Amino acid sequence: EQVADIQWQRPNDLRVDVIGRRSRSRSGWLRLSSVWDRPWFVPRGVDDSVRIFSDEFPARGALHPLAAAGPQWYRYALTGGLTVTPARGGTLRLLQVEVTPRRSGPALIAGRMWIDSTTAVVVRLTFRYVGTGLWVVPDSTTRSDSASARRVNSIANQIASIDADLEYALQDGRYWMPRRQVIAGRVRIPLVSDLVIPFQATTTFEDFEINAGRPIAFELPLSQGVRGLDARRARRDSLRTEREDSLRAWSYADRWAGGRYELHRPSNHALSRFDAWSGSLSLESDPADERRIRETEAVLAQVAEELPGPLTGERAHGVGYERLTDALRYDRVQGLSFGLGYRLRVPAVRFTDLYGSLRYGFSDERITGRLTLLRDAPGGRLALSGYRDVTEVDPFSPGHGFGNTLNALFAAHDNADYALLAGGSLGYEISLATGLDLGAGVRLDRQTSVARQATSEVNDFLGGSGIFPANPPVDEGTFGGGYVRLAGSGDTRWTLTADVLGGEGRTTGRVFGEIRRGFGRRRGVTLRVKGGLATAPTLQQSLFRLGGVNTVRGFDYGALRGQAFWAAQLDIAPIPGRLRPVLFVDAGQVERPGELFASRALVGGGVGLSVFGGVLRFELSHPISPDTGGKLRFDIVVSGVR
Repeated sequence: EQVADIQWQRPNDLRVDVIGRRSRSRSGWLRLSSVWDRPWFVPRGVDDSVRIFSDEFPARGALHPLAAAGPQWYRYALTGGLTVTPARGGTLRLLQVEVTPRRSGPALIAGRMWIDSTTAVVVRLTFRYVGTGLWVVPDSTTRSDSASARRVNSIANQIASIDADLEYALQDGRYWMPRRQVIAGRVRIPLVSDLVIPFQATTTFEDFEINAGRPIAFELPLSQGVRGLDARRARRDSLRTEREDSLRAWSYADRWAGGRYELHRPSNHALSRFDAWSGSLSLESDPADERRIRETEAVLAQVAEELPGPLTGERAHGVGYERLTDALRYDRVQGLSFGLGYRLRVPAVRFTDLYGSLRYGFSDERITGRLTLLRDAPGGRLALSGYRDVTEVDPFSPGHGFGNTLNALFAAHDNADYALLAGGSLGYEISLATGLDLGAGVRLDRQTSVARQATSEVNDFLGGSGIFPANPPVDEGTFGGGYVRLAGSGDTRWTLTADVLGGEGRTTGRVFGEIRRGFGRRRGVTLRVKGGLATAPTLQQSLFRLGGVNTVRGFDYGALRGQAFWAAQLDIAPIPGRLRPVLFVDAGQVERPGELFASRALVGGGVGLSVFGGVLRFELSHPISPDTGGKLRFDIVVSGVR
């Protein structure tokens, strides 16, 4: 968060003086920077070339719907109106106009405008960037460069989408001035549907002085030449190398459409002395603001859904996976297995795709597959699936995640139990509020035991045995089940789940959950506590497991199994840095509910080496509790807590 004084004058001159800055991150290793070499906001109205946030995006300025050439490229639909009564009296009539491209073009927008019916001023512009040439322009007019640019733009459209919401407020009863500007978007991993990274930046404007009679005093000379793309990239690279210097100040000046701008940004040390903050810096968003952002995102998603695929990056069909782990995995049952996935856009049904995948396991020589009808809409995510697949049965195991695949391949440690499931499921996920998600689902499938078939040749080559423990059996038969899950994120992360599984004359209900809290940033501790309780008689596949990287390190995965359990894990990072040591100690018990706290406890601990705040972590662990056996263990962890 940063605070700045800004001055603007006609035709389009701007001076920005940053006066305060502070930052906070859930990732202790992440260092946030806020050095810009051009304005990151729109000081008044958007001109005919709509560029937000940077002079490098879009590569071509998007055409404004109200530009002279706008009717050649856009359709306009009057979709509503709003009557507002300002505090000073009078009445404002705002017209809502939906704008969509009528044909493909390199850089366009799709969204809604609210227009003051009296002055014809745009008082709110909400849009998504669309187009076939948003990200790069050809280096030359040759056919190869043009084809390369089209290919890059097509891929980029599949990866990222950028939304903007520009709001204005009436000042002095006469002037529509900027009030709030939000730049938001999503980065999607190509070919898969289950990995999306959202981002958002908000700028608010307040404390206006209008027509103060003081012209802007510029201090910096303007460059004589026009900066090209190479010069802009060189300046961007210099910013990246200088951001670590807390005593370095920055000042920039340049020309832009209609005038010039000048930015003054003192050093981090100077900005840290600003003491006029209105409150503490929170990672949680204001509920009203977040609700408005979600509503805007939903509207823009619905508008973009109706556009041709080349404009938005949506392809009608092609290689695609419902889950990233469908492409490649390694476990003790199938060994190395590859999957081929395909995605088909369902015609005439919004936000809906059909995903199909086939998988072959080299160790068990078993062919498995999955077919899912997925509706991933702004209001929620609905999945209807039919499958025959080797699936993990422990809700706390990393299962077929990338980290468990690495650990199994290199260390011969597979932290999951598996069964062969053949049947169908229906699941729904929805976000109730910022940081609060609800999921529910039902299933009906045939569950069959599967044996360990694989060995790790890599682990054997590295000096290990390459032998996995046996995969335990499950109670076989046809079972129906369901679940309800709540998940919260923030400074404290937690999940709470209730599920039931029944069939063949036996039924097991469970309640289980996890809570995680970190203290300190790059240097600090993280505490994780898990627990669960199941009814009796308990199906084999519904037993809780104790031991392994997610419960008690130093012990084999599933060293103990039972009807009820608890486990606590404490990770300590004594020094900061991208490469840092981590100390940890774990404890837990598993038994029947009435005997849980009287049962033998497993206690283990060890040391680890964390890379980039836990993106990758190497751990050595050993049992601490006496008379529990065990030996020194090496594990590879992805996305560790420290």
